[in-house]
Amino acid sequence: MLRPKALDHVGLVVTDMDRSLRFYCEALGLELLRRSDREGGVTSAVLKVGDQEINMFCNAGSASVAKDGGSSVVDHFCFEVERAPIDDVVAALNKAGVAVAKGPIKRRDGTSLFLSDPDGCRVELIVKT
Repeated sequence: MLRPKALDHVGLVVTDMDRSLRFYCEALGLELLRRSDREGGVTSAVLKVGDQEINMFCNAGSASVAKDGGSSVVDHFCFEVERAPIDDVVAALNKAGVAVAKGPIKRRDGTSLFLSDPDGCRVELIVKT
């Protein structure tokens, strides 16, 4: 059985990275850990809030719109699960009838898997090293 132990991070899709960073860092006091600007206007940033993170993603070439007409949407959220071999995590998911949509993916701090909840929201599970 899987045992989530913490909410590790939430991923947000934003339409203007600079504006979002001003809001979260300057107005709310979150700490910018890192920012990555890539070709084509694709930008990502990681913000620290307590022991958790917010991962923000922006693609200047495509606007995302939430169901209520807002422009920020949740891309995914991530649970840290108790340390176990990643194959055991996959086996537990298979036993529960849950398909792995993507992964395993090696990260700087562990290994992740992506799933979809019943409504299609992406859920990331990470086993930290």
